[in-house]
Amino acid sequence: MVTIVEAPIASSARLSGPYKAWVLLLVTVIYAFSFMDRVLMSIAAPAVKAQMHLSDAQLGLLIGLAFALLYTLLGIPIARLAERFNRVIIVAVTATIWSLMTVGCGTAASYVQLLAFRTGVGIGEAGATPAAYSLLSDYFPDKRRSLVFALYAAGVPFGVLIASFVAAPLVKSQGWQHAFFYVGAPGVVLGLLAYLTIKEPARAAATKAGGDSVPKFSAVLRAMASTSASRHMIVAVILGMFAMSAIILFLPIYFARVYGMNFAQAGISFGLIGGVGGIIGNVISGYLADRLGKRNPVWNGRIPALGCMAASVLAGLAFLQPQAAPCVALLVVFAVCMNFWNGPSFAVILSLLEPRMRATASALTLSAMALLGQGLGPWYSGVISDVFARHLFGRPDFAQMCVLARHAAPGTPAQVPADIAALCHSATTTGLQYAMLTIAPVLLWAAVHYRIAGRKFAALKAQPA
Repeated sequence: MVTIVEAPIASSARLSGPYKAWVLLLVTVIYAFSFMDRVLMSIAAPAVKAQMHLSDAQLGLLIGLAFALLYTLLGIPIARLAERFNRVIIVAVTATIWSLMTVGCGTAASYVQLLAFRTGVGIGEAGATPAAYSLLSDYFPDKRRSLVFALYAAGVPFGVLIASFVAAPLVKSQGWQHAFFYVGAPGVVLGLLAYLTIKEPARAAATKAGGDSVPKFSAVLRAMASTSASRHMIVAVILGMFAMSAIILFLPIYFARVYGMNFAQAGISFGLIGGVGGIIGNVISGYLADRLGKRNPVWNGRIPALGCMAASVLAGLAFLQPQAAPCVALLVVFAVCMNFWNGPSFAVILSLLEPRMRATASALTLSAMALLGQGLGPWYSGVISDVFARHLFGRPDFAQMCVLARHAAPGTPAQVPADIAALCHSATTTGLQYAMLTIAPVLLWAAVHYRIAGRKFAALKAQPA
């Protein structure tokens, strides 16, 4: 029988403000690097697609579902461990594992191998993120959590920003395999730093029957499903993640195909949208939710609802632009609005639960978002893009002519006639634009659930304790 001994537990009330800020900063940087490793596949997608002769559907599977699969399978079991054992160790170990898997992507010689290593990268957020949400819930009081969770969630766009401005030039100058080596390695150092410097905090006292014991998994499910505020919020974040992933993770391919951007141009544009826009949106939403939520908790749902409504319109306009500059500008504002959801959403979901339910609840929410949102979103974009392109091409040999033949190495004889090549380009470009446009209405659907969640949450808060 193996006995797991936890490190000494620190009372968060006794820890200094600067130390708590360090904890928030470090777990946010770890989150940023986990997401940097995740979106690197999107940035390298044009090169991977060309070298391995992939269809849009295969690429969508590689970008989204391959990552989401292991994330979903392992996220909940690891979160259950985080309810019982040292969360800092879990963050440190999973950071090391996902970093090594990212390095492994650079060694892949085939699509199947790359798919396998990509699946392994899912271990990162599967273990680190739920444990981090649980840690932050014990380090910071309820009244500050919307802002704290929003700042933590800013690690996602920060990771996109780093990946765009660092990894994109690496892909161009060193090749996509080397980019995975350079980007994956720092995660091992960050995991060690977390292990050495973060103290495991004492968990907040349980407020319901059962004391400080770990609730059963079924009890967590019942607690999450017991309030309509939580149910609607979870549906909303799944729909929002589906739409955001379907759009943002396909942007490097979109920019290269529609506007003829090279790696550096597509990377910078991707960084401005997912990085700068995402950071601004997270910080603004967290601040507004904490400030306005004190007056009326309904704002925890109203803020992301307004963001989704605006993002739907902005996305529709962006993908109708014939020029790159206005498209990128509209998508930056789209990303600001799209990132209004994170802090307020998790503040609502976790505040309705006991302390030792929070890691599991985070994992359940994130797993659903990963599988149904990020996993299916890019895959949907790829599949629908291929469907539209095949229809617009109007010939039964679409796959042969437009997926394989167009990736002939430079200098080799043309494998398709010029008119067919032009038709291929027109069909695949327009097909991808149409696919992107079909995603915008999903955000309006998400906005409805956010509004309902906000009203229900406000009603719960108004009830006597």
